[in-house]
Amino acid sequence: MGLPQVLFFGTDLVSFGLSFLNFYALYFAISLSLNLEFGYTGIPNFGKVMFIAGGAAFAGSISGRLAAYVYGVGVHRDFIIFNTQIISDVNAKLTTDPAFAVGLTVLSLLVAAGVGALLGYLSSYPAIRLREDYLGMLLLGAAQFFQVILRTYEPLTGGAQNIAVPDPYVYWSSLGSGYRDLVAGLVASAFVIIIFLYAERVARAPLGRMLRAVRDNEDASRALGKDDAVVRRNILIISSAIAGMAGAIFTFYVASVEYDTWTRFAWTFWPFLIVIIGGAGNNIGVAVGTLFFTLAFKGLQQVQPYLQPYIFFDVNWLQDILFATLLIVILLLRPEGILRERSTPTLSRSKVSALVGALRGQDSGEEAEPESSSRLGRRGRRLWKLARRRQKSEAEGPP
Repeated sequence: MGLPQVLFFGTDLVSFGLSFLNFYALYFAISLSLNLEFGYTGIPNFGKVMFIAGGAAFAGSISGRLAAYVYGVGVHRDFIIFNTQIISDVNAKLTTDPAFAVGLTVLSLLVAAGVGALLGYLSSYPAIRLREDYLGMLLLGAAQFFQVILRTYEPLTGGAQNIAVPDPYVYWSSLGSGYRDLVAGLVASAFVIIIFLYAERVARAPLGRMLRAVRDNEDASRALGKDDAVVRRNILIISSAIAGMAGAIFTFYVASVEYDTWTRFAWTFWPFLIVIIGGAGNNIGVAVGTLFFTLAFKGLQQVQPYLQPYIFFDVNWLQDILFATLLIVILLLRPEGILRERSTPTLSRSKVSALVGALRGQDSGEEAEPESSSRLGRRGRRLWKLARRRQKSEAEGPP
């Protein structure tokens, strides 16, 4: 027994909702990693597809070989040539072994994170000291080079042949239609929530202010003793690890690794479009931008087949044209995005209120508020005393 169907104009809303959830969570995670690079640090990572595809390719390839070895399936056969049969036998084993499926998924995510981080380090090592435009062009070239490797190096993912990968959600498929996509959506949602909390913590920490300083003025940050090259390298490594894990989650969702999937338009242009729509340097804005983009993408998918009689070109190009036009319109009318970047408070509102209250109480000569005896209150009194000394010295004038 599967999930119930709710039909609306011939569309199953339950199936549509699950597809929407998986798409939104995946692109939200990728866009958050791009926001760390581009929005906060100013790294124009035009090679974003390389890190996503790298994590997906290695996670899919290693998980398939490892599962086949553990279950003793096709051990003496060529994994690429007999891939369909081997993975089919592995999935039959995973249907009755969900615990191993969970372990295989976790291990594959760690592998994908390591591969993404390694690619981030290798790509940053020779180019991180370049100016932003040259750095972006080098990352673009590196991504193209990696795509050629995926296309021609058959031992990894079969080259142009493509391969199937173990389906860690196959156990839930046996319970009925829809459960597999539901569990996959929950896994992707849990992943993106963790990434969002991490990105928000970075933005509100002193590290976030340092990233903005490197982005806004490299010379000033260097004058303050900050090593902008190290900062950019570390952010590129962390963001690439996140992108690699997102690629692995997508690979397990579609249960295959296909060379044609990894296009620059879908995995580099779309995340940039999402960040620009929502607002660079604003994680909440990225969430809003991802929601706007997902609604447009999924909505267009539903109506696109009916539009061919009304347009003069192939309807398959409509998506590309509309999104390119949307980018131009956003940059002309609202270049800061739906939610512009705002200063990020480093203290909670309650702590700021307590500090301000302590200062006002001292300034008016009233008795100290009860909270002024706290640690913040002591800080407030010290600040007030310093301010009064300065006012007094200025009023007395030079000796």
